[in-house]
Amino acid sequence: MRRRGPLAAAALISGLLLAACGSSGGSSNSTQKLSLQASLYGPSKAKVCQGPPVRGGTLVYSRQAATTGLNPIDPKNGNGDIFADNLIYSGLVRSNPDGSTNLEPSLAQSWTISKNGLVYTFHLRPGLKFSNGQPVTAEDVKWSLDRFGNPKINTAMSSVAVGYGTSKVINNTTIQFHLAQRETSFLYDISIFPAFILPKNLVEKEGAAFYNHPVGTGPFIVKSFVRGSHITFVRNPYYWEKGKPYLNSVRFNFVTNSDSRILALRSGAAQIMDGVPFSAIASLRKDSNINVQAAKVPLFLGLWLNHQYKPLQNLDVRKAMQYALNRQEMNQDIFHGLGQIPNSVLMGLRYNAPDSVVHPYPYDVKMAKALMAKSPYPHGFSVTLKYPAGYDYYTQLVLLMQQEYAAIGIKVKLLQEDPATNTTQWNQGAYQLIFPFASFTSDVVVPDEYADFLADWNNGLKGFFSYWRDPTIQAMVLKFKSTISDATRAQEWPKIQQALMNQTPVINVMDLPFVNAHSATTCGTDIDALGSDHLEDTWIAKGKS
Repeated sequence: MRRRGPLAAAALISGLLLAACGSSGGSSNSTQKLSLQASLYGPSKAKVCQGPPVRGGTLVYSRQAATTGLNPIDPKNGNGDIFADNLIYSGLVRSNPDGSTNLEPSLAQSWTISKNGLVYTFHLRPGLKFSNGQPVTAEDVKWSLDRFGNPKINTAMSSVAVGYGTSKVINNTTIQFHLAQRETSFLYDISIFPAFILPKNLVEKEGAAFYNHPVGTGPFIVKSFVRGSHITFVRNPYYWEKGKPYLNSVRFNFVTNSDSRILALRSGAAQIMDGVPFSAIASLRKDSNINVQAAKVPLFLGLWLNHQYKPLQNLDVRKAMQYALNRQEMNQDIFHGLGQIPNSVLMGLRYNAPDSVVHPYPYDVKMAKALMAKSPYPHGFSVTLKYPAGYDYYTQLVLLMQQEYAAIGIKVKLLQEDPATNTTQWNQGAYQLIFPFASFTSDVVVPDEYADFLADWNNGLKGFFSYWRDPTIQAMVLKFKSTISDATRAQEWPKIQQALMNQTPVINVMDLPFVNAHSATTCGTDIDALGSDHLEDTWIAKGKS
């Protein structure tokens, strides 16, 4: 996306829209976690899940977002497609299933990085096969990653391929990649769906038809796909993790309505559901047959400020808007205590400093009024806030924000838009204040992607459609992105985090958890730091919970 301009950006971010909000992935705001929130994290600890995994059975997953296609380099419906792709395909490395921000080997059993950070050499696991039994070769890997690095092919996600240079097959199990510029997040960038490994010969032979019956190295194979209804997967007998997956089959049922997903879970028609409404969590937790699980992923409620609108160009005004938000009240009244008050204008990411180092904006109406008084708008101004229709928490949230901003003289007109229209208007700069999506998520857990989106004016995104520009912060971000030492990056990022908080180009209203629910006898339900289930580890226990 970085080199493709605004339309590619809209395609990418539209694909990342989720119906349920998410949380900070690397934030250390532990003081904001309430006991209810803390009790949700992690998979089922029922006694029936304490023994060895049981092989067999079918898992029905009630999914909020439908799968519309199976091309990993071009997901059309965000997580609806991506979560299906994650079952079919694999990359060289992957996010750790335990939910940490660490990466672990996948198809590559090991790799080395040159001292200058420009050459990556990967060694494949021996005996790898695609789901049709065909061997995985270094040429397949080279071809797949070359597509990843080609912005004419990887149009929607070319942002994470910035710096990709050339590749070379050393031997049948060794591949070397030479970066055109140092991108320290390269391993994270190739851990996600556009860098999945596909069989070169079949894709070249079949073209688009390949994705009607895809062949991959993931834990499952597509058995049937009825668009708009469901997709069914069966075990891949050639999967590289010995003994996995445990399940015989998995079926995703596409169910937009949250009440219908809850009913399916309660009745046993489904074993897992995603997109649990915050208002339903307490009720579900009272059901002894159901386990509610929250996952920390880098996802936030981002309020975008259009710096083309003169009042929002003023720093005192932007800071006043931060101080005027009573996030604690929002958290309790709207998000049932599950929120995390942010200390970053972006979602929680790896290297984020704790509250003791980078302080969140406290609720301080007196301070907000003082800042407005010293601004060019001591008597306030009028502004329109657009937000996506169809989400009850947004309806409550914007009404509360309207009251809070009115208290410091900012008159907010609320305008609810169809989600697709809302996103398009954000992309075109046709807004003053806007929540572009139900929520924002990052593709990787490190800050490189979103920091570049927002701060690098040279990427063509116009401050990620905020029209904000700060050359000093841009230079800090570019230096951070090319820094090799992880320890140095950990020292540099909090400075950028603080600088962004000081300037408030956009406002992170709240970090929230991504919430799933599953039957108490569904075990091994770990979710990684990007919100993806690792269903190769999932199994169904026999007996009662």
